[in-house]
Amino acid sequence: MSLSKIKHIVLVLSGKGGVGKSSVTTQLALSLSLAGHSVGVLDVDLTGPSIPRMFAIEDAKVTQAPGGWLPITVHDSDPDAGIGSLRVMSLGFLLPRRGDAVVWRGPKKTAMVRQFLSDVFWDELDYLLIDTPPGTSDEHISLAETLLQKAHPGQLAGAVVVTTPQAVATADVRKELNFCAKTGIRVLGVIENMSGFVCPNCSECTNIFMSGGGEVMANDFGVRFLGRVPIDPQFLVLIETGKRPRYPEGTAVNGKDISTPADAVSEGETAKGPALLVQKYPDCSLAPIFKSITADVISAVSACPLCASALSGCASPPNEEVYTINHAALADLDSSNAFEGPEKLLEVWFAPSPKALPPGVKEDGLKAVENWEEMLDKVHCKVLSTIKDEHIDAYLLSESSLFVFPHKIILKTCGTTTLLHGLDVLLRLAARNAGFPFHNVKSLEDDKVAASPHRLFYSRKNFLFPEKQQGPHDSWRNEVEFLEKMFEDGSAYMVGSVNRDHWHLYMTSTNPTLTPPQTPISSNGDVPARSSKIPTGIVQFGGVAEDSSDETLEILMMDLDPENAKQFYRDHAAALATDSVNALHPDEQGHPLGQVVSDACGLSDVYPKSIFPDARIDAYLFQPCGFSANGVVPAPSSTDGSATNVAHYFTVHVTPEPNCSYASFETNVPGGQKGPETVEVIERVVKIFKPGRFSVTLFQAKDKTNSSTHLDEVTKRRSWGEGVNQRTEAIPGYRRIERVVHDFEDYDHVFVSFHRVGWVSGGARVGEDE
Repeated sequence: MSLSKIKHIVLVLSGKGGVGKSSVTTQLALSLSLAGHSVGVLDVDLTGPSIPRMFAIEDAKVTQAPGGWLPITVHDSDPDAGIGSLRVMSLGFLLPRRGDAVVWRGPKKTAMVRQFLSDVFWDELDYLLIDTPPGTSDEHISLAETLLQKAHPGQLAGAVVVTTPQAVATADVRKELNFCAKTGIRVLGVIENMSGFVCPNCSECTNIFMSGGGEVMANDFGVRFLGRVPIDPQFLVLIETGKRPRYPEGTAVNGKDISTPADAVSEGETAKGPALLVQKYPDCSLAPIFKSITADVISAVSACPLCASALSGCASPPNEEVYTINHAALADLDSSNAFEGPEKLLEVWFAPSPKALPPGVKEDGLKAVENWEEMLDKVHCKVLSTIKDEHIDAYLLSESSLFVFPHKIILKTCGTTTLLHGLDVLLRLAARNAGFPFHNVKSLEDDKVAASPHRLFYSRKNFLFPEKQQGPHDSWRNEVEFLEKMFEDGSAYMVGSVNRDHWHLYMTSTNPTLTPPQTPISSNGDVPARSSKIPTGIVQFGGVAEDSSDETLEILMMDLDPENAKQFYRDHAAALATDSVNALHPDEQGHPLGQVVSDACGLSDVYPKSIFPDARIDAYLFQPCGFSANGVVPAPSSTDGSATNVAHYFTVHVTPEPNCSYASFETNVPGGQKGPETVEVIERVVKIFKPGRFSVTLFQAKDKTNSSTHLDEVTKRRSWGEGVNQRTEAIPGYRRIERVVHDFEDYDHVFVSFHRVGWVSGGARVGEDE
């Protein structure tokens, strides 16, 4: 890609035409060059390319080279003067005549934008400024899709949004800010252009278009306000004629006297004359304003990509989500002696859906529980950071991840964590803090009070190093005994061959057979306790069916390619990161480097921003190696606006050391619903980690709507089995070792294991004594 030598790409956007995007782009380019940076300007305003005229190089012609088109040089670098080089590319250079109209439909515009991004041979640049047309049309969509998919980590720094002060302009520019939010483009700041008029004949600067509208808009969206820029006719004179700006005595802008000294030489210089444009521009009244704006843009570019604030002190981003970092938990966090390996996965449902919470439960259900630390302490995990929105709270842990929905909780831990020891606290918090009904004791104040789950799943792959585990996790038999003592009516399964990779599952029923449903016990009730065990599936929901879209895909990968696994080491990621990230204390580098790795390895593209514009990733890179990430993936909105935008999740955990290399990927994003099919997700994930062997488990809720159709059970099972075969079977470069399909009470399940073609296992690795 022709952008490979560019450090930072900055878009100049506006939803309104005529606000001065091109003049802002020009002055940003000149100011960056005066600050010593090498700069490129790409003009993608295809129907009105004005950048060639702004730099007085309209007669220049583009040269074709082996690497692509060569951009036009405005001026070369001058290290002695502290001036960086400046080069420009525009469709204007390709038109036979300046006044030729460009009458193109959308597909041709899209193709031209992509060609500009792939076929222009840029040399090494510090900054590439992209001047865009007004609106949010084909050019913008093509830019966003191409840059978000192809630019390397951190390369797309963000956008500078330009407006004028009056309400008619800010109303349109607000749409541009919404466009940035939907496409995941960071807003570096807002410039209020044409904020005042510098009279060429007196000392007045008059607000002919009012003032302050841009700042109000920036504050409303919680983005940085970069400053006000007045109209200066002398800047136009400089651009149109090449003459140095001159101001009468007493002229002041922003309280600063900019009048030209009486003895200053005033010669009729042209842009091709004895001085370059970049050398004349500092005499313009706008130069000091843009010098300050440029400094703020550079500062914003160096800010944390997760939360758009200073890297030394991350804060919550100004949007609907809440993003927080637990800095105390990061102090001296080191994984040198940590053991990761296959995770233990617990999923507890207290209702069939977020909209079917039992009476008396708090409005947000489990999300009303503000503190899960008591449970996590028993599990031996710490919260590193959190993403929250109205549907889901996603906690990135020192040992994997926690996801909290109003109606269910998912806890996934690795290493020697004692996940099952946290169950009693989890159920107590669900009863006391969220208000879910309980049946195992008489009083809410009883220390053993436990909310009655709707259903419970506990699962894991066979351990590779079971001798390192602590009870009850030292064997599957002991784990099942622990769960059987706690719950009524559970079932345990081992899926797959004993002498190969296999999978364990414990699940409870939503149609209990041991004891009939009883009235929940309240803190004031006199109903006697039913037993010391915790019942499941006995709470009534008025005939509410399970969500037929519920689906969980888990990919467990072992024996990662050693060379490829190096990207999950800090030393490797630091080579890709900016100087500002590497200058941080090691305790503060984990999250910024985690974002670098997410983009570099391709994780950010598994659910691409072009399809899921509101998706967010919270990632952490451990010291000296190891990687964890949580993704929150709101469903894409429907064209008729009927979508509820319910959030789903994915989570990734990587142990890259060769002696125990392992990676996992889990998601509940339904396959194929406006997004990639299940087999596409598997292919993308496997391509990222390149395992020698991996297994796939796919859980899918049965479609309750088919229960009353004329189809017999055998036909329906065959239909699902044939469909899941297509969804999980053909993975390029791998051969299937085993496939097991289960028909459970409310779910269909498939387990499939694969080996890479040509991979040698070195013998069976059973992992534990069953």
